[in-house]
Amino acid sequence: MVDLSDLKNLTYFKHIVIQCHDIPDADTICSGFALQQWLESAGTVARLVYSGSDKITKPSLVMLLDMLQIQLDYINEFPADMDLLVTVDCQRGAGNVRPLPLPEGVGFAVLDHHHPEIEADGANCIIRPNLASCATLIWDLLNKQGFFMNSRVQNALYYGLFTDSNGLSELSHPLDRDLAEVTVDNGLMRKLKDAAITAEDLDIIGAALADRYVLNTVGVFHAAPCDANLLGFTSDIARQVAQFDCCVVHSRQQHGLKLSVRSSVREYMASEFASFLCQEAGSGGGNMEKAGGFIGFDKVVALYPELAPEAYLNHRIQAYLDYYDLIYAGSNNIDFAGMNLFRKIPRPEGYVNCTDIFPTATEITIRTLEGDVDTVISEDLCLMIGVQGEVYPIHRSRLEKSYRLVAEPYRKVAEYTPVLLNRISGERKDLLPFAHTCIPTDNKLVRAIALNKAAKLFTNWDTDKYYHGNQGDYLVANDDDHDDCYIVRSNIFLDTYIPC
Repeated sequence: MVDLSDLKNLTYFKHIVIQCHDIPDADTICSGFALQQWLESAGTVARLVYSGSDKITKPSLVMLLDMLQIQLDYINEFPADMDLLVTVDCQRGAGNVRPLPLPEGVGFAVLDHHHPEIEADGANCIIRPNLASCATLIWDLLNKQGFFMNSRVQNALYYGLFTDSNGLSELSHPLDRDLAEVTVDNGLMRKLKDAAITAEDLDIIGAALADRYVLNTVGVFHAAPCDANLLGFTSDIARQVAQFDCCVVHSRQQHGLKLSVRSSVREYMASEFASFLCQEAGSGGGNMEKAGGFIGFDKVVALYPELAPEAYLNHRIQAYLDYYDLIYAGSNNIDFAGMNLFRKIPRPEGYVNCTDIFPTATEITIRTLEGDVDTVISEDLCLMIGVQGEVYPIHRSRLEKSYRLVAEPYRKVAEYTPVLLNRISGERKDLLPFAHTCIPTDNKLVRAIALNKAAKLFTNWDTDKYYHGNQGDYLVANDDDHDDCYIVRSNIFLDTYIPC
């Protein structure tokens, strides 16, 4: 069995079969193609295949294979003289991939981004369901190998992500957002996007728009089984209905409900809405206006045996509408003065002078695991890096008042290194090489209270986006400026603040 703790171990096999899932989509094809190109660059013979009951006929996929010169073979049995099987965007033993009988001594490996459907805790499996596409996983793995990706590979991986994320609307992880910004052939992408639907797909869209109902101000639409891109087309139309603040389009797939979510108001961030709908029984994510997700049938049955998946979805939508309080910085009737006073524990944290990275007036995006924050660089804009790697803006004047600045670099290991993006040029810079150390002083005083209900907070930094906190998280305001309020996760607050 191959050990995928180092992807290079695949190159020790001389003949590898890369199997896409049955009825292939762009993500499995493009992910398999990119892996094939890397293997062949290392001297391994890699054959890209698929099986199942139907051959590829979808116009955009036929065009994809032709324009990127991808050789994808349809087979019914495992090819002779091959040393290893790698399933990409699927898991050998799951219901969506034909289990080709393997000759004695031939092992298999799994590279996928869906929730585990098999016993997948071995070294031969890399499964990362927090990513929007398998293309993102392959892109990350090949980058770590130092593989130079030519235009064919970059176009393929971008298109795989595009189609598996409702047109880049479900970018749930920073790595997804990074892949979405690679340089691609825009002419090629337009051709592939414009060949995305057939006349039969058009019928599905029309029927879905007619099969609707309303929960509060959320329009809910049911579509026949179809791919994620088609759900995205449908929800893009549905969101334009004036009576709806949000819309949710759902479709039954083999193992669960696929969702496409759209929002037209700032109080409902589509990414957070989708995540809430799916958090018990699947996964979801996206951006402010567009998102999507998946709810697994088996998990719904385990949680609520009496509910059909569609009824469970309605239950989650209503729960979301009832779940949150709304807080607007600077316009609240919140008695911060009556809250308990806390002091920050004097542990080293990090800070970055934004002007060390980009000039004043540069429009930037602060990209972290917690999400993206858009703002503009000014002379006094700094970024704090907290004890658990969280990042948030701070004025230089407040930084100097509340922290002692130390002339030494700050190092923090985190799951994802936070970056600063120039929104105009697209240039990206890691924050840590620019980070300095600071230590809270006795002047770092805040008023805080634990939330008794989940809340959405619109801060003064970015009034179009909100931060959300769960019950038990802390609503915090600087003691000398109650308009400068924010939400801190419970574990972080209790680890970094003490009562005065």
